[in-house]
Amino acid sequence: MLYPFQLQGLRWLWFLHCRGTGGILGDDMGLGKTIQVSAFLAGLFHSGLIRRVLVVVPKTLVTHWIRELTLVGLKSNIRDCSCPNVNVRKSELQYAFKEGGVLLTTYDIVWKYYNTIRGDFYHDVDDDEEGNLWNYVVLDEAHLIKNPKTQRFQRISEIPCVHRIAISGTPIQNNLEEMWALFYFCCPEVLGDRDEFRERYENYINRGNEKDATNPEKHIGSNVAKELRELIKPYFLRRMKDEVYFATSLTNENTLPKKNELIIWLKLTDYQRKLYEDFLNSHIFNKMRPRLLDITILKNICDHPDPLILKKVAAEGTLEGMEDMDGKLNGHDMARLKNMALNVAGYDDDALQVGQLEVSCKLSFIMSLLKNLLEEGHHVLIFSQTRKMLNIVQEAISLKGYRFFRIDGTTKISARERIVKGFQEDFGTQIFLLTTKVGGLGLTLTKADRVIVVGPAWNPSIDNQSVDRAYRIGQTKDVIVYRLMTAGTIEEKIYRMQIFKWGLFRTATEQKEQTRYFNQRDIQELLSLPAQGFDVSSTQKQLQTEHEQQLDMDESLREHLDFLEQQGIAGVSHHSLLFSKTEVLPTLNENDHAPARKRRRKPF
Repeated sequence: MLYPFQLQGLRWLWFLHCRGTGGILGDDMGLGKTIQVSAFLAGLFHSGLIRRVLVVVPKTLVTHWIRELTLVGLKSNIRDCSCPNVNVRKSELQYAFKEGGVLLTTYDIVWKYYNTIRGDFYHDVDDDEEGNLWNYVVLDEAHLIKNPKTQRFQRISEIPCVHRIAISGTPIQNNLEEMWALFYFCCPEVLGDRDEFRERYENYINRGNEKDATNPEKHIGSNVAKELRELIKPYFLRRMKDEVYFATSLTNENTLPKKNELIIWLKLTDYQRKLYEDFLNSHIFNKMRPRLLDITILKNICDHPDPLILKKVAAEGTLEGMEDMDGKLNGHDMARLKNMALNVAGYDDDALQVGQLEVSCKLSFIMSLLKNLLEEGHHVLIFSQTRKMLNIVQEAISLKGYRFFRIDGTTKISARERIVKGFQEDFGTQIFLLTTKVGGLGLTLTKADRVIVVGPAWNPSIDNQSVDRAYRIGQTKDVIVYRLMTAGTIEEKIYRMQIFKWGLFRTATEQKEQTRYFNQRDIQELLSLPAQGFDVSSTQKQLQTEHEQQLDMDESLREHLDFLEQQGIAGVSHHSLLFSKTEVLPTLNENDHAPARKRRRKPF
């Protein structure tokens, strides 16, 4: 049985099909995007309207898609082309070409074998519409092709097909160009080419979204955003949880469980503070042109100042948890990092023990919070961007005798479903440790009602996806999320960038004027010592001023906040209140009216 809003999604997909175009299914995470598309494909197959569909997904979601396609009656149509065995993949592909069906594969396989998948060596296309081998190409987590300059985007876009569907709850993660890339993939006629989109929409919206934009710039940006929303409306479907929940009747009370997302501003320990300051003041740090390496070091110090973490980053030569800042460390980088880890602060490796709480403000807070939550019977998800920090948390909770489950990039895909089921059904294990890259996709963990995000990601959708493992259809308890930030550090700057990026997304997709929190100058200076010191968060003060009149807390939350304040933190921000107010545009006077813009004609 599909919920009413999911049936509406099928009608929308049929609307696109009848017009011979594609679109973006952008529903909020946890609303069943996979089942909507699966049910739609089942209808097309059973009606004899299509023969071949290519579904491209992250490797971790293959099992999920097989389950959903089976649920709608397409088990016999599934051809699994995701396995590592080349001969099996070739056999499945040839079967799909000859007999039809749903070919399920991954982004990496399409990238490596796109010539074969697009049918360069298959010539029996007499029965195909306009010579296109595939009736549909469906991309799940379609934001993975957000960069139009990559081979991944170019090769997937070259696969000949009649219809294209992009599935993504986060079609804009960093900038408006990413949304353009998805539209260019599934319906290129809507937004035109890249330069046209930048000139007509992106530049105006970006500038109008900044706090220090002039009145005419704000009005131009607002009008352009409205024009963009109207243009994409037929091809972009997005519903939020609170919009559809009352129609789903998931509980007897028929009320949406509450979600309170809290930013916990932490004060660096003396050890972290000295290491952070020493690095910024050292000759190793490039003050004029900071590199990805410098940012990685500072982020690691904010998590835990163990030199072993820094040395492991150098030894492995890769950067975990920084997916949006691609790159590898060269020999010079590794030498600089080792020098930093061993010499900058002049500390002895033996002086630090991984489980020593006093050296890391985050570890100390996590352990105090866990004691409180576990005693009250809550189930907790703990997300970290890196396995190294997850190892440190694991060792600390093991010393306390806490039981836990864990999933990270080393966990075999075949074991993940068993581990998730164990957590959902095991009442004796209250903690689940996960890395954001792996645990943030495709998992339903509604047993948990508390979520700890150890540190901010550059991409706000990564943290949001982690939170929505617990806050999704099937959750019946109120959820509290703790996003840990160190005050006055690079993490505070990253959080400001998250808010700015999130504002762009909402401006392009929601029918209201969004609050402007920051300008580019506020978020550009990523690497500097804070003028206010490390015990105060200027962001927390600003958000408190902006939203303090909106706070409406029940007694239990107020008591919990009192407990948090007693942990020696720098303060709390209510992340859930961001963009909760509609901003009123200032009135233009007769001297600053915006010039008229030429409107782009709609494609249909």
